[in-house]
Amino acid sequence: MQKSDRFLNQTEIVLLCLFAIALPLVEAPKNIFWGAFLLVWLGRSAMLRNFGSLARSWDWLFAGLIVAPFVSVLNSAYAPQWKEMGDVAGYVSLGWILARSRVDARQLNGLLLCLIGATLVGVVQGCWMLAIDPRRVWLQLNSVGHVNHSALYGAGIGILAATMAACGKARLGLRLWGVSLAFALLMLGAMIAFSSRGALVAYVVGVLPVVLLLSGVCFKRLLPVLLLALVLGGAAQVLISQLSQDKNNQTLVQKTLDGLQRGNLSSFRVQAFHTAIEMVRRYPLSGVGAANFSAVSPEELEGWVRARGDDFQRDYYFFSSHAHGVYANTLGERGLLGITALGALLVGWSMALLRRRPQADASTTVRLCWGAGLAGWSVVFIGGIFNTTLHHEHGMLAMVCLGLLLSGTPLRAKAVVA
Repeated sequence: MQKSDRFLNQTEIVLLCLFAIALPLVEAPKNIFWGAFLLVWLGRSAMLRNFGSLARSWDWLFAGLIVAPFVSVLNSAYAPQWKEMGDVAGYVSLGWILARSRVDARQLNGLLLCLIGATLVGVVQGCWMLAIDPRRVWLQLNSVGHVNHSALYGAGIGILAATMAACGKARLGLRLWGVSLAFALLMLGAMIAFSSRGALVAYVVGVLPVVLLLSGVCFKRLLPVLLLALVLGGAAQVLISQLSQDKNNQTLVQKTLDGLQRGNLSSFRVQAFHTAIEMVRRYPLSGVGAANFSAVSPEELEGWVRARGDDFQRDYYFFSSHAHGVYANTLGERGLLGITALGALLVGWSMALLRRRPQADASTTVRLCWGAGLAGWSVVFIGGIFNTTLHHEHGMLAMVCLGLLLSGTPLRAKAVVA
């Protein structure tokens, strides 16, 4: 079993923590700190002649995550969106670097606290803007933006907080354990306040195995905490409804009931998948190009359908800037190459979580890194059923989580790695 002996030094972890603080809050400093961390890491690695170690299969996978969208942009029949490659390179490089690095217990705690603290500041800031700005009708994190994306980011951070709480008072200390538990509960309320069903599902799917596996507490003992969480969630929804100056702002429950009544529970995601299928039928290898989902007009798609002798039904399709789902969006924009890379990531990440499950005597660091890996996985692949994930802020957060999983948790079974 290979282990990286490339530990982050003080400068690198400080830049990474500054990046974590800026990630949900401010745009330019986030990019500055990410760029500085990348340059310092590469420069120091070159000086040490040590770029860390990683299974070759993961190196190929990370490379594929960059190559697939690059080919889709290069081979696009529409205006190439090269700016999208900056986003892809950003989040993939973060995961790749951290997977080849090691962090000690103190560095890991500092990084997680920076991620959690910055999100708390972002939620407070979002509530304040919601109350004073009549143009704001949804709770958002400033740098993350749209409510669904902010909710997904919050779900990932909430699972991280639940992971810390699940490690227990004996490992963390009473104060840190209490803060972690309070924040995990707060983020459940925030999921409801964001009115994002996809983020709420991703949060629950991530939190339950983390708590049950890492804490060793039976489900019955969790019921009081669950009831408290539901009460806090309801209170959060009432608070956000009062703060929002748009009285037509739908609650999570109302949104679901309205979707059922209209026969459109998926909020047009099924129709968007139909559109993606037409795109990949037209351009099988690389799709219409990364970030080009909106480039195909209804009239053009109708021409494709009628050209092969089929009837065109406008209501069968949905046209938007993206497909509101990572699987459909990847298929339509990046074709078979893109969906293969995403599928490989899903399989590899899932296997890493299964094979690196913490042993009963595992250290707190191993437990936290595994919980971080599950947090990123749930946001990308569970949240991705409902929204387009793995881009920008929550893509960076997810890849940080993957990097921590690969670098900070040992394999449970002996295996030969390339």
